[in-house]
Amino acid sequence: MIEVMFGESEGGAMKMAKAYKKPDFHNGTMAFIGGRPSKEEFDKMFDGKAVGGNSSEVVCLPLMLDIGDITVTVENEYRKKLIYDMYTIHGMDNMDISEFNHIWERYLKEIERLKHYAAKGETLRLWYSDAPYSICGFYYACNLLRKYNCKVFAIKLPQFMQQEDDAMEFYSSWGEIPAGKFYKFLHLEKELSFCEIRSFATNWDELRKERSSLRAVVNGKVIGVPEDFYDHVIRKELLEGEFMMGSLIGNILGRHPLGISDWWYAKRIIKMIEQGELVVVQKKKEIYSQVLKKS
Repeated sequence: MIEVMFGESEGGAMKMAKAYKKPDFHNGTMAFIGGRPSKEEFDKMFDGKAVGGNSSEVVCLPLMLDIGDITVTVENEYRKKLIYDMYTIHGMDNMDISEFNHIWERYLKEIERLKHYAAKGETLRLWYSDAPYSICGFYYACNLLRKYNCKVFAIKLPQFMQQEDDAMEFYSSWGEIPAGKFYKFLHLEKELSFCEIRSFATNWDELRKERSSLRAVVNGKVIGVPEDFYDHVIRKELLEGEFMMGSLIGNILGRHPLGISDWWYAKRIIKMIEQGELVVVQKKKEIYSQVLKKS
């Protein structure tokens, strides 16, 4: 079974999940913040099961397809620059371009790997959620797969799940799921018919026709929206007095789990600064460390 993921963190977690094995409490080399947990706490933290298979059976397409122009091909230099901007907005403007080129080449190879597996008739399983980057990636993958004759399964992340202790856990993206816990969602697997794959592929075609530079999930449907669509969320969390950009973004992500990247919020905050809505009190090389206030 080939697992297909749409974000870097969840892709890495799935590679561990395929052959998951709980770390050894006595002989492990892990470091813990706040001191080493007890054996009981440790077992609870790392309890889990393997999904099955090995890490080579994971395809990851972290292409951020909820953001930017999708009328051009995904492999276009346009998206390469967009993702590079994401990497460098954190102040990593000294990142060696050759280093990023390797990252981009890996992304392109993942697209080709997906096509290769589909052409061979391998069984694929797409893990997606209502996070905009994820569902857009899911539609894109279905658009690629509609021309192949292979079995395709999908697991959509539920909004919540009841735990063994009757507590409820709420989710916004697969990036929140520890490697050892993916197996708990396997019962939600559903095989997609050719008709369903074609329908999801058509959704991708419709999004491209909208010619929007941002996509969001509204009332369960992905639609193109204006670039300032999430600005009201930023304004809602603005503090009186001075505040650090990173703290503002952290509050937004914690209080509004919409599956939106910190990079996009940073980009919009920079726009607010350019438009005079916010003022930079202390300028820093690391942009998230800059101190701001309302104008």
